[in-house]
Amino acid sequence: MLETVSQTRFRSEPKAEVKNKKINLVKARGSFVYDDAGREYIDCTAQAWSNNLGANDPRVVEAAIAQIHDIMHARPNFDTPILRKLTAKLGEIAPGRQRQVGYCLHGSLGSEMAMKLAFKNRPQARNIITLQDGYHGRSLATLGASWPHPNNPFLPIQPRVTRVPHPDPYRPRLGMDPEAESALCLELLEDTIRKGVDGPVAAVMMEPIQGNGGHIEFPRSFYKGVREICDRQGVLLIFDEVQTGFGRLGTMWASQYYDVVPDITVFGKGIGGGFPLAGILADEGLAWFEEGEEALTFGQFPPSLAAALATIEAIEADGLCEKAAGHGVYATERLKEMQTRRKLIGDVRCPGLFVAIELVRDRITKEPARWESQEVYRRGVEKGVLFGESRYLGLGNLIKIKPPLDISRELLERSLDVLDEVLGDIEESRP
Repeated sequence: MLETVSQTRFRSEPKAEVKNKKINLVKARGSFVYDDAGREYIDCTAQAWSNNLGANDPRVVEAAIAQIHDIMHARPNFDTPILRKLTAKLGEIAPGRQRQVGYCLHGSLGSEMAMKLAFKNRPQARNIITLQDGYHGRSLATLGASWPHPNNPFLPIQPRVTRVPHPDPYRPRLGMDPEAESALCLELLEDTIRKGVDGPVAAVMMEPIQGNGGHIEFPRSFYKGVREICDRQGVLLIFDEVQTGFGRLGTMWASQYYDVVPDITVFGKGIGGGFPLAGILADEGLAWFEEGEEALTFGQFPPSLAAALATIEAIEADGLCEKAAGHGVYATERLKEMQTRRKLIGDVRCPGLFVAIELVRDRITKEPARWESQEVYRRGVEKGVLFGESRYLGLGNLIKIKPPLDISRELLERSLDVLDEVLGDIEESRP
């Protein structure tokens, strides 16, 4: 039989030797996915936080099929009606003056596009700054811009990226007050821009809330402080909103939630309604790419563009930003109450349906409960709920609850009930 071991490589093994078999999904509808044995799961991962609208929404499917009948593929040096429609729509909902749009098919290349545009607009610069626990993809350029990848063999040929410290309200340095730590990290950021790198800096690139790096939300003072530093130092600010965009925080964009407008926004995941699409929004005052500087054969894939337009219109029509905000308040209240009973829960994080809990073995030492986190996932599968995990290779100790934004309150409640049950079981079974 075949077992997927990565996105691009397969291996064949005798049945008796296959371990940790992946779930073989055969169908998805709304907040549910189904495996080849007919089992139903509530999908609290929204398939890598991508199905903001819910899986296989008929409006998205119909829009993509209609587009396929018209034109399925067009080279990037041609326009199509759907390209113009989606670009106009993104211009309507974009933060600030971000009216320039570039497309690709996954978030890593979206981050690369943002980096390229930053270097184009700061031609003397040779550096990008990211945050220590930031994550921006697994392509050649973005792997070097992300939190350290174990045994990364590609470092010799990756771009010059410098990681700087960031505040972590749950694990502040030296037990500092979160606001004091925010001020310290801002000072270190500006110090790094001025004299911590060799040559000018093109951009600071950051996730508004760190996803794979630990679901870390910063004090609001940090967001505004980064914007002010970038303005003072003539450095562009890039928000990587691949995970936070399109309603996930209860607003269309995280930049709206934090009231800080970047120069470039990277988007992806939730825009396509399950179809692959990503890209950037850029301030209209920035110089755009010249011919040949940024062009991907399938970068503006018409079925994905049609699916994206239908997705955005459905998010607006169904009031999913407001629903996500309401679900987030409910989930946070439930988890805070659960925290009073379940000692494994060290911290509860939101906002909106960007929800996570950090599991610890001891609330005083905050020792990460990594094995327990993997057990939560495993036992959740047995009870019919797919919870998200943080990082890969067993490095994380977070459980993520990020279902589609249109999940019913009943299903969200059921998912949290299962989480409560498995945490209780794990606590009872531990030595």
